[in-house]
Amino acid sequence: MAVRFSVFAAFLLFFLLFFRLKTVIVSGSVHLKPDEVTRILLERPSAENTLLTKLFNTNRTLNREGFVERIDTQILGRDKLRVIVEERKFVGCVEAGGAYWYFDSSGRVYAKAPKRTKGEPIPLVEGLELRADPEVMFQLPVANTKAFSMLAMLRNFVDSDPGMLPDSAVFEGSAMTLRYGKIDVLTGSGEKLEMRLRELSGVLPELKSGYQGTLHLENYDGSQNGLIFDRK
Repeated sequence: MAVRFSVFAAFLLFFLLFFRLKTVIVSGSVHLKPDEVTRILLERPSAENTLLTKLFNTNRTLNREGFVERIDTQILGRDKLRVIVEERKFVGCVEAGGAYWYFDSSGRVYAKAPKRTKGEPIPLVEGLELRADPEVMFQLPVANTKAFSMLAMLRNFVDSDPGMLPDSAVFEGSAMTLRYGKIDVLTGSGEKLEMRLRELSGVLPELKSGYQGTLHLENYDGSQNGLIFDRK
């Protein structure tokens, strides 16, 4: 029995030391730094072992607050792992109380940050009247809940074409205006929004090449021969 235990202990020690995780390469993370992702990776009882860490973090879903929705791992060597981060698909963020609150297409707030991250594909949303202070893991307290589906549609276009990301999305009542530098795009209150965003995607590169003014899409339904642009 003692011999068997010694053999097992030796094998376990060899397993832990030979496959000791030393290097973690992170990809896909916009909001979290590599060390923050590594901390999530090592939350499971992996003993910082490459194989165990891989076992407990294969297609792992995080059902909690934060920017990360899912992580997966790839073994690159006996002591090296790649972590593939899938962030939540936030459709917008609002500024309140000196912080930015990030919400998904249902309006649920999953993350809070003191500042915005450069390169995030998420528009700053203005004009939504908050009825109370936002809270993480709760729906954003606004009356205009239709804004969530409108922003979700915009996010779909941004995912296909990053140039569609506006500096801000501004709501006045139920109507949404997208701001791109010195260009305002009036999209209306949601009716035929997909058609209007598709039309915008075709003309936006030209408008952004030096134009200033307002593009009127609030009444566009596809029957018009042209678009109305009030140039400044």
